[in-house]
Amino acid sequence: MTLKAISAPRLFDGNHYHHNCALVWQEDQIVSILPMSELPNEIEHQHFPNGIIAPGFIDIQVNGGGDVMFNNDITAQGMETICRAHRQHGTAYLLPTLISSTPQNIQAALNATEQAIAESVAGVLGVHLEGPWLNKDKKGAHDANLFYAPSSDQLEQFQWPTQGKVLVTAAVENIDSSALNWMKKHGIILSCGHSNAKAAQLTEEKLSLVDGFTHLFNAMSPFEGREPGVVGTALNTDHSWCSIITDGIHVHPQSFVLAHKAKPQGKLLIVTDAMATLGSKTNQFVLDGETIKVVDNKLVNSNGSLAGAHIGMDQSVANVIKWGIEEDEALRMASTYPAQAINCNDLGLLEPHFRAAATVLDDNYQTQAVVVDGYLYQ
Repeated sequence: MTLKAISAPRLFDGNHYHHNCALVWQEDQIVSILPMSELPNEIEHQHFPNGIIAPGFIDIQVNGGGDVMFNNDITAQGMETICRAHRQHGTAYLLPTLISSTPQNIQAALNATEQAIAESVAGVLGVHLEGPWLNKDKKGAHDANLFYAPSSDQLEQFQWPTQGKVLVTAAVENIDSSALNWMKKHGIILSCGHSNAKAAQLTEEKLSLVDGFTHLFNAMSPFEGREPGVVGTALNTDHSWCSIITDGIHVHPQSFVLAHKAKPQGKLLIVTDAMATLGSKTNQFVLDGETIKVVDNKLVNSNGSLAGAHIGMDQSVANVIKWGIEEDEALRMASTYPAQAINCNDLGLLEPHFRAAATVLDDNYQTQAVVVDGYLYQ
């Protein structure tokens, strides 16, 4: 079987740096990291003379890309288009994200996930259901008319995928513990988001069932002196991860740095929350009958309210490095930590027996290539 390799002046395996080395893989599995001088002559090898090879970026919140909103094209083909658009920005894998929708569309998203993974659609790790189990007081761009608090019986009615990861963002203060327990028992990763909870509503029992918090600071009750809210609770819950949008628009850089200081290492990770405009030709799309446009590099609805982000993972990483985060930590926030957050134990590191997945960046942290399951995309 053919060995393949990519090399660059620097390679970061998720723990350590290697210089003038190559990542070697066979089929879809990493074999080794070798000095370039030790590469066999017959190996299929591509060298990138500038930049760095890092573990493949993983984005666990992607609403769209390439002129496709997942909500408007709830198919395996729609997922494929979104993945293709995001590979141009360094994302090897992602969770297509369904913004609050009907039970019929939720089922369609679960079916599309099953199909995409069965057909080995490059980059699809599963699906993220962002709602409709949210709090109307923190609805953001979601349609609050769709919101409800699911019971265990209602959750049981869905046909959940047998493969891939399922991440659910929910306002846990509104949902009975029995339904939260049902999700956990069925392997669903649970994140608190679009929540207006007071700290007292996020009980020890409910927090024990929460794996993470979705887009920290955005669409959640704020941290105040006499009321920690969801933000304060998220920062103070050490076992939980927090995803965060680092476009410099959704969250102030100082707030990001403060969150990074507050959370244990490994528990703050980057998401883009990107919409159909990333990699698009039109710079606008329709969601629930409303036109969303890019204005001054921001996505806004007709009221001028933020409606998702217009950024890729590579620029997100570049931003946090500019804000003072060490390069190795920034790269982990885009790869290692998301893999850990959704229990992908064969991703997030460049080590033997891990999946062959890598992101190649230039010296300005812009994408040169991406490896997904052993296939090199440029």
